[in-house]
Amino acid sequence: MKRIRFYQLAIILSVLMSVNALAAEEKRPAALGAPAEEAAPATVTPAIAESNVAVENKFPFLGEVTAADLNARSGPGTNFYSCGKIGMPTRVIVVGEKFSWSQILPTPGSFSWIFKQYVQVDSNKPEIGIVNSDNVRVYAGADDRDAMISDSVQTTLNKNQKVRLIGQPVGDYYKIAPPEGASLWLSTQYIKFLRKADGIDMKAPIPAAEVKPAASYAKPNVVVDQVEPNNRFLEQYYVFTKQLEDEKAKPLADQNYVAIRAGLEALAADKSAGKASEYAQYTLKTVSRYELAQKSAGMVSNQKSALQKQLEAIEQERQEKKAKTVKANRFSLIGTFKPSAVYNDRPDIKRYLVMDERNMPISYAEPVGQAAGMELKSFYGKKVGLNGQLSTDAMSNFALIKFTEIQVIEDEEAEEAEASQSAQSDEPAEAEKPSEPSEDPNQPQE
Repeated sequence: MKRIRFYQLAIILSVLMSVNALAAEEKRPAALGAPAEEAAPATVTPAIAESNVAVENKFPFLGEVTAADLNARSGPGTNFYSCGKIGMPTRVIVVGEKFSWSQILPTPGSFSWIFKQYVQVDSNKPEIGIVNSDNVRVYAGADDRDAMISDSVQTTLNKNQKVRLIGQPVGDYYKIAPPEGASLWLSTQYIKFLRKADGIDMKAPIPAAEVKPAASYAKPNVVVDQVEPNNRFLEQYYVFTKQLEDEKAKPLADQNYVAIRAGLEALAADKSAGKASEYAQYTLKTVSRYELAQKSAGMVSNQKSALQKQLEAIEQERQEKKAKTVKANRFSLIGTFKPSAVYNDRPDIKRYLVMDERNMPISYAEPVGQAAGMELKSFYGKKVGLNGQLSTDAMSNFALIKFTEIQVIEDEEAEEAEASQSAQSDEPAEAEKPSEPSEDPNQPQE
């Protein structure tokens, strides 16, 4: 009997030692800087412990984060991906609890993904999307995680429910503001109870599996001190990025980035904007590239316009020269029409002289055909254009034109015609031109 009692006592001592060893193991600190929610809980003050016990199953309540860079996860556990960092003294609305994790309403700057096939964009309000099917899943979004691998379902939406779009589609998904029913998770040990939130007009998020068809929920009013002020600037940043994409979609000449640049510069200069300030600085570089492209396109357009004007001026000048050449080519010979001293007294031969602008004889002129019966004294001393056959006079070895047409031309027209004629003529220069021959050696030459 004593031996049995001894064995029972040994078993009890062994159990007590195991319990003490496990308790000691739980008090070891996490190795290699594990995230705050993964580390063993720090010593919890009685006040916080009592507060958490006091609000058990009494959600929602307003809580304050007590750790720096605490991961807001897509589900209740470290195996769920992080959707961003939240640091003290951020305040959050706690709406539920599971295991050692607190379910909170998404803070400003949070976003979700929805498959764009199930969203119809409102034509009157392009920032609003309307769900076109039932039981459409909404996934928790993270800045450093692609939509395709963001697989934590926050809630489901039904036909005709509305979502607010953030920017342009990313692949097959729309980035949206977290809808009613969406939530994130924080480690409970790092949330301090502040006060009950019964006065808040809100509904706790409902798990995706429990959403009823055609369910409709009012959007909660966010308490002012619920979130870290820095995160509110992210919403402003997303507005600017959407405006930037909308502006980029316009024709190049119609794009205007002045207002967007001013807004991003103000956000970038705000030291309290946190990540939004960094994002704005980066996006300003994109704006500069767009503006440079627009400026370059404007310069190219101006150069093309100037070149087109030059080409038009050249073409106009060419056409004018062509018209002048055509006009000058209407006549076989142009010059001043005068009587000939050699043939003046010979009624059997009618010959006249054609003089150049230096009053030097160019050719004899003999009327034939329809010009033979004309009274030609009215043409004396005038610039005329003659049409006929040019040849060499056999009697004088001097140029001769037998003309059938004579016409007085204006001085300007005559100058143009003579210039054209001079450029095309193969006659000798002034010093080589012979004077009008004379049959009488005593007859002065003209």
